Amino acid sequence: MQASTWATNVTVALNIVTFAATTVAFTLSAVAAVGFRGTEWGRALAPLPVVFAAMTVSTGVTLHPASPADGGRAVVVLWGVAIVAIAVCCWRFVSLLTERREVTR
Repeated sequence: MQASTWATNVTVALNIVTFAATTVAFTLSAVAAVGFRGTEWGRALAPLPVVFAAMTVSTGVTLHPASPADGGRAVVVLWGVAIVAIAVCCWRFVSLLTERREVTR
């Protein structure tokens, strides 16, 4: 069994803080997405809860004692989902702010 070092303790503490922060961010982004639903801003905000949910779950996977220290393949898949959702969100915000969007009715 490997002895616990200060670095592993700090890493676990930072993961716990990250988990708490992304949980709060998920909640606020979900409220914003629901609040602006049906508007152009709502369409741009819609991917944000997916981003924060994927980040929260990936941090939770790394904190679970049965998972590898780096989280394994699950974390890679979850971060892939988050990156795609971030790209969609960025594209929608740029399209909205540069007025290159299509009006959907």
